[in-house]
Amino acid sequence: MKNSILFFLLFISINLFSQVQENMIMDRFNMNAFNPAYVGSEGREVSFTSRSAWKGISQSPKTNYFYYSGNPKKNLSFGASVISNKVFIDTRTQYSIDASYRLNLNEGSNLFLGVKAGASSKKTDLDGLPRITNVSNPAISVDNDVTYPLFGLGALYKTKKFYFSVSIPNMLNPENFVDDDSTISSERPNTYFLTGTSLNLGGLFETKLNPFVSARIIPEGENQIHYGTTLDFKNTIEIGSGYKSTGFINLILILKTKFGFTIAYAYDYPSPEENPAIARSGSEFFIKFKF
Repeated sequence: MKNSILFFLLFISINLFSQVQENMIMDRFNMNAFNPAYVGSEGREVSFTSRSAWKGISQSPKTNYFYYSGNPKKNLSFGASVISNKVFIDTRTQYSIDASYRLNLNEGSNLFLGVKAGASSKKTDLDGLPRITNVSNPAISVDNDVTYPLFGLGALYKTKKFYFSVSIPNMLNPENFVDDDSTISSERPNTYFLTGTSLNLGGLFETKLNPFVSARIIPEGENQIHYGTTLDFKNTIEIGSGYKSTGFINLILILKTKFGFTIAYAYDYPSPEENPAIARSGSEFFIKFKF
């Protein structure tokens, strides 16, 4: 009975990670997290995103994401990113270097082709599990410190009013590099799609409507779709909302300054159909500086 309880807690931690990794609200601003072709498409910039999920639950999921992109040189751009996900006793960190090449299709229309390479590490803190006995149990022992390579590809088509992104951020199956694959099965190659447009509504506040749709195709899992829109006023303030197929509604507020800073805050909460005892709200903070 004791062994079953401990194994169940470990199993829950592993599977919760598969539900929250790279599941950010502001897909448009965090595109590089899943598509290396985004590097250089907006010039030189640095950004940071922090996400907290499942408010009110101890050791709830937390994600921190740092991204840097250099200026394009002869249509070639380089960048770097670090993503850290922590769920209960499971911590996973991804380090990557990204490169993209821009193809000028015609005036105002570009195709970016990107490649991502790096490494991902996983650490499981079994000492964080509630203990019923001090006796170690080999039945729940796992390799609690594992590192494996990652390699991804992506493409981004972009005009002044439209963009379409498709990518596989990691084409390598981690199970090929780790002896014990039970704790990394959630990281099998996923395919990401993101598209959106900007419609000029005009008026006193120079309003623009920015609808978007994103999709994450998960092999042997539940695919995820996120769609929504924002209203942009004078390219200074954006407000919007969206809905995720996982059953969450989100609200977004974005502030843009003349000094190159963009600051955004998003909040998501379960739809009325979701069980409030299981689904909990979350929040996301984003800041970017273009220079």
